[in-house]
Amino acid sequence: MSELVMLPVSPLNAAGLLTAAGWDCLRSAGRVAVGSIAADSWEAHLREAGVEAHLLDARSAAALIDGLAGLLTGEGEADGSATDDPLVLLIDSEHPFLPGPTALLDALEARLGRRLDADVRFASPTAPGSAVVESVRIMHALRSPGGDVWSAEQTHQSLARYLLEETFEVLDELEGPDPDGPTAVEEFGDLLFQLVFHARIGMESASPWTLDDVARSLNRKMYRRNPHVFAPEDERTEVGTVQDVVDQWQAVKSAEKPRSHLGEGIPSALPALQAAFKLIQRARTGGELPGILEHLEQVRIAAESAAPTDPEAAITLDALDLLAVVVRAEEHDRDPESALRRLNRLIDSVGTARSVSPDHLA
Repeated sequence: MSELVMLPVSPLNAAGLLTAAGWDCLRSAGRVAVGSIAADSWEAHLREAGVEAHLLDARSAAALIDGLAGLLTGEGEADGSATDDPLVLLIDSEHPFLPGPTALLDALEARLGRRLDADVRFASPTAPGSAVVESVRIMHALRSPGGDVWSAEQTHQSLARYLLEETFEVLDELEGPDPDGPTAVEEFGDLLFQLVFHARIGMESASPWTLDDVARSLNRKMYRRNPHVFAPEDERTEVGTVQDVVDQWQAVKSAEKPRSHLGEGIPSALPALQAAFKLIQRARTGGELPGILEHLEQVRIAAESAAPTDPEAAITLDALDLLAVVVRAEEHDRDPESALRRLNRLIDSVGTARSVSPDHLA
């Protein structure tokens, strides 16, 4: 075994979670040191497994490096003597303030003034999405006593405007020139933070709920509404086209949430263009659209008759023209809200260019 074996463990996993090879490495080691933010928890698991460990000061990189150097030179041993037994170091694979395995090894060699015979063994795999666990942990620290006073004072209502702002900032990125770039990732992170924040507040409500409850609700819905993927093999539905999938989704949704009227469940705060699109979409799916359009034609005839003397009737005609655009957009599955946002950006760019052109300044 090498002089130093680094065993990075993910702080996203619970302490004690290692592969069998990882635990074999610890049990067979002559010496074990722990330099993790979860050192106390790891020490308990190691003790239960019959492994004695040195707990290193991991409050700073300098303290961690000093502690390691002491163990490798013998200064950190109880009798102050060096030993040939290899040292297995259990450290965090990622930490906001401490160096990772490679950087830590470089710093340690610089501290000792020599190269180390070192090995790094990865034995703490993480599942996709596990980084959200750390987001929950961070939010818990911010919201708890001794944390952040601003975070502690927030409510669902006070955060509502931020949720809306972050959603539209994500839309800006998705409709921009680099929808998969680092800025988009950052904006999605800001939106995720809002969900984590609301879930943390939910833990304090009269009927507590957590981010896990949110995820479980979503998971159950996905299982129910996608029987062609998740149902037992002998019960899976046959879907051959995208439209088949959409129809199946709507059928399951209608069975789960029967509506008493067309607009039930459409948020009142939804922008009017989006709300109209959703109403038309529902009407078409339910076979009600022809009757609705026929009724709107009667409204148009009456408005045209009254428009010369009634300003409100003239506004109604304009609104009917807008609605006709929404109907056409829905028929071709195009989002009119996104299209209008693109035109807004075009108007802004053209207007800005004209405002600084020499002809305009003359």
